[in-house]
Amino acid sequence: MSKILLSLLSVTVPFTLFSQPRPQIQKPPAPKQQSFIDLGLTMGIPMESFAETTSSLPFGLTFNYLHQPYTRNPFAFGGGLTYLSAGSRSVNRNLTADITVGNTLIDQLVIPLEFKISNQIVNGHAMMRVQGPSKYFKPYLDLLAGFNYFWTSTTLYDRSPESYFDTDENNRIFRKTQSNDITWSLGAGVGFMAKLGSSVYLNLGANYMLGGKVNYYDRDQIEQWNIELNSSAFVPNQSEQSFNEDDVDVEAFPKSSRTHMIFANVGVTFLM
Repeated sequence: MSKILLSLLSVTVPFTLFSQPRPQIQKPPAPKQQSFIDLGLTMGIPMESFAETTSSLPFGLTFNYLHQPYTRNPFAFGGGLTYLSAGSRSVNRNLTADITVGNTLIDQLVIPLEFKISNQIVNGHAMMRVQGPSKYFKPYLDLLAGFNYFWTSTTLYDRSPESYFDTDENNRIFRKTQSNDITWSLGAGVGFMAKLGSSVYLNLGANYMLGGKVNYYDRDQIEQWNIELNSSAFVPNQSEQSFNEDDVDVEAFPKSSRTHMIFANVGVTFLM
């Protein structure tokens, strides 16, 4: 009898073990929402009247943040900033100061100064993106609206070993905004994202942006600037010398045009 029971158990137990259903591994649910951060290099290509008045090709960086409220919906909303350098120049000038006793010239000081001139553009925009649903390749269309801000700044440095003028920790005497102007910007763009990693995409795109009229300096103009110094700004035997914006004269006239541009972008997008 015992032998019969052992025989039944030897057959029943393996059958029972193998007949039990295996636990199923559940995949994590897809996220209901997600965000994107674009970081890229940008080339600005002037168009129409802007291209006729300047030969500059501004170059810089772009940052965008977009939020997609529903992953099954192709719409994402956000905004961003593009910073472009539109040309820079360094100019070295010597300030010659006369040292006199009464009406007698006894010595001259030659003080080396450096001017750094830079043209810059910032484009700020709100945007809506419509993108494809594919996981590995996402074509997209952007609609953008915002502003263009153009400005030119002049920074003066004291390059003398004695540091005759009152400066900050970078030997900077002062910084002056020579010109600034702001206008509207409106446009659209296309591009695509190609998956590189679990949450990183290669991003290539271009935007055609219409821009209003502004006054600005370009790269060619600042190359021709004639900078004149007022030597009376230096007072001999004074412990701290000062130099202000009125002691520097720049003979230059800004250009004026609309600011239509193509923004060509290459960078990466991070999925958050």
